Amino acid sequence: MKDSNSSIKNLLVINIITPIILFIMCGAILVICSIKPYNLVNKYLNLAFMDNMKVSSTDDGLILVENDIITDYSSETSSTGDVIYPTFGEQYAVLSCPTIDMSVPVYWGSNTTLLEKGACQSPSSAVVGNDGNSVIDAHVNTYFSNLIDLEVGDEVIIYTKYGEFSYEVRELIEFDKTDKSYVNKDDENILTLYTCKIQVLGSSDIRQGVVCDLVEKKFYTDIQE
Repeated sequence: MKDSNSSIKNLLVINIITPIILFIMCGAILVICSIKPYNLVNKYLNLAFMDNMKVSSTDDGLILVENDIITDYSSETSSTGDVIYPTFGEQYAVLSCPTIDMSVPVYWGSNTTLLEKGACQSPSSAVVGNDGNSVIDAHVNTYFSNLIDLEVGDEVIIYTKYGEFSYEVRELIEFDKTDKSYVNKDDENILTLYTCKIQVLGSSDIRQGVVCDLVEKKFYTDIQE
């Protein structure tokens, strides 16, 4: 009789524990699968931009413009110059963070399609090269997956068709998505990069990133249109 009761108890324990273990395993697999290995290929993204300008359209009517962004300009530069204003959906820059081996295309504007292709800059922020706060964000499980590895003092470079702009990380930030103080216009010449804080289940309301001070402007004196 005791053996029978013991067997029943063991069966009940197995029936209770097994679904819990399976649930945890499935959740872990989903988390792992959601983290796409974009950072392993980001350094090769420029290979896709072989033409000076590629224009394509998406199912939602968005016109994509992908430019050949020079990251090894060797001619003369100037500390002053004119920016070239991008159009919505245009890839107008490459964001480089050497210390974390990150190289990401930057698109002007933001929607689901553009966030799948790279980082996005808010049109309400300053075009890189102009005075003000340039605000760029990307998904944490793709292009900005290692953004939080940046440290104060690290170099961040923005390459555009018209110049190269160097920044230095000044501050690590964390804020609620309703807090607009970091993404609003600013009198300072700064660069703000942010993404969602990683959360296992659901989407996070917390944003993480960095604020960078402008260190140097190098406008190209010989721009190839």
